[in-house]
Amino acid sequence: KRPCPLAICGLGKCGGRELGFASDIELMFIYGGNGRTTGPRVITTAEFFNKLVSAVDSLITAKRKGIFEVDLQLRPYGKAGSLAVSLESFARYFAPEGEAWPYERQALVRLRPFAGEVKLGSQITALRDELIYTERPFDVAAMRAMRERQLRHLVTAGTINAKFSPGGLVDIEYLVQGLQITHGRQHPALRTPNTDEALQALVAEGLLAPADFDPLREALIFLRRLINALRMVRGHAKDLTVPAADSEAFAFLARRLNYGSDQLGHLWDDLMRHTHAVQEINNRLL
Repeated sequence: KRPCPLAICGLGKCGGRELGFASDIELMFIYGGNGRTTGPRVITTAEFFNKLVSAVDSLITAKRKGIFEVDLQLRPYGKAGSLAVSLESFARYFAPEGEAWPYERQALVRLRPFAGEVKLGSQITALRDELIYTERPFDVAAMRAMRERQLRHLVTAGTINAKFSPGGLVDIEYLVQGLQITHGRQHPALRTPNTDEALQALVAEGLLAPADFDPLREALIFLRRLINALRMVRGHAKDLTVPAADSEAFAFLARRLNYGSDQLGHLWDDLMRHTHAVQEINNRLL
């Protein structure tokens, strides 16, 4: 009889150590193998860990709805899947012949075990690298299709969304992840879940020109600050639409970002400059 290990993994901003104000906390619970519990009422390890994750999820609440919400949807099969997944099932789902969608495999770039059994966490990290840093090219077409769906469903026509509009934060993240997947097999330094670290590694490895690194990093910092400010002003994480440039809400947002009273319009100018630069680099490099 041996204990069955469990590892808790972060994904997204949590996995990359990039949590901002009110960020969702994306988690995946992975256990070591199939078996049964001991005790008066014997259940499978799958049942046990599903009950455990459900209990943990119910205990994590914020004082206000819409901030720091736990998100378990990046697990295999999403809402239709088990709350906890065995290492074997994880490997099978994300294998080249597995059922994972391209965007799900891409999300593994930012998977990071951070709690639980250390040995299992190391196994998960090694398996992640084996599954995503392969000789197969990054699926640019699938990524572009995902971006089109995001633009249709998450961006209101005639507005700018700091995360999902063209040149927004997602375009930086997807570009970096695409380059990581493309070159990560030959360049282990790229295998980091942190976007800023990955950008710096791409330059250090000679895979990204300094002339592209500088505007990408500046845009990354700017858009993160903008998104944090939007969430603080609105008190939740859902609406990242930038207010109209001539509105009082925009002026308030600009002041929140330390633009002086005579410089409020500069926020719009900076937004245009950064998003246009990201679009140009993204279209050229992927």
